[in-house]
Amino acid sequence: MTYMTQALILALIAAVMAIPAFFIFNKMPEAWLQDYDFDPKAENVRWAKRLKPFHIGIFAVIYAIVVFLSAYIYPDFLNFNNWVRVLALLISFPAFTIIIMSDTLNRIIPDHMIVLNIAFSVLYFICDFAVGNIWIDAGKPWYYFILNRVIAAIAGSGLLLLVGLISSAIAKTEAMGMGDVKLLFLCGLLSGLKGLIFVIFIAFVSAAVVAVPMLIRKRRRIAAEEKAIRESPDPAKARKILAKKKREMHFADDPDYLAFGPFLVLGTVIFLLYEPYFLEIFNRYFGTVAGAL
Repeated sequence: MTYMTQALILALIAAVMAIPAFFIFNKMPEAWLQDYDFDPKAENVRWAKRLKPFHIGIFAVIYAIVVFLSAYIYPDFLNFNNWVRVLALLISFPAFTIIIMSDTLNRIIPDHMIVLNIAFSVLYFICDFAVGNIWIDAGKPWYYFILNRVIAAIAGSGLLLLVGLISSAIAKTEAMGMGDVKLLFLCGLLSGLKGLIFVIFIAFVSAAVVAVPMLIRKRRRIAAEEKAIRESPDPAKARKILAKKKREMHFADDPDYLAFGPFLVLGTVIFLLYEPYFLEIFNRYFGTVAGAL
């Protein structure tokens, strides 16, 4: 089988793996897509948004492209001979799709999807022992492979929790949800300690790219609101109405809220697909320091 044929088959399988997310997401209990204090009998309850077919179409195309490129550029890394790695990667796509869309649409990361992919992460541990880990020398003791992923999970989630607590204390509001902390635990299990550096880097850089236009839009909206208040016949009343509207807005509909979960998933998937490239980058810029340590 040629590299091209293998890459095309893997791309097709990756595209198909987006489909289960549609049915799982739309059949999930409402409580899974709501905050912990959700009360279905509450006044003005906001029901969770669900997936549309075009959402899955977009994910199918993206998955097909990124998997094809990985399998074609690094055929020795992602191929049918290394079927455990292929299975570990592709089987995580449905839950990752649900995490991205749930956090985007409802500002909630379902714990069940994180637990599911944590269970699937066992395949990466198996892959480390069966095939090896390109980040760890083959001569290292067996427990290196386990500690590599476990320490990354604990360190990553702990660091994000600390950042969230500090940011919340400064901003006087919740700056980082526990769903992100749990998600980074999963990301650390999948990426390993050195890989987590790239996962976090990709997540924060991509989030910043999205955050800048959002900030510009927010400033323009605030300016427009202030102008409307000034031009109102009763500015004081207009300001109270606007404040009441903002208080009654569900947090999931806040236009100024940036869900971080999708960017963590993006960083993780990109890393897992292109590990050889990131290993090359790491060795080029940090290899001497890492070797000394």
